[in-house]
Amino acid sequence: MTRFIEGPEAHDRTDRLAHKYLGSERFEWTMPGEQRVAVIVRPVKVRHIVGVERFRPGGPRPAS
Repeated sequence: MTRFIEGPEAHDRTDRLAHKYLGSERFEWTMPGEQRVAVIVRPVKVRHIVGVERFRPGGPRPAS
């Protein structure tokens, strides 16, 4: 299921994320006349894989 949120509620959600991740009260890069949309996505299926080896020291290597 997917839900779209527009208008003031979408701006409020952006402000909450800015506060959580940036420490600012409001999202400071909003442009005049901008229309913001929040998309809420609910996964249909979630997989949990057990027994996968850990990354090597230095992080994963890109595929060649």
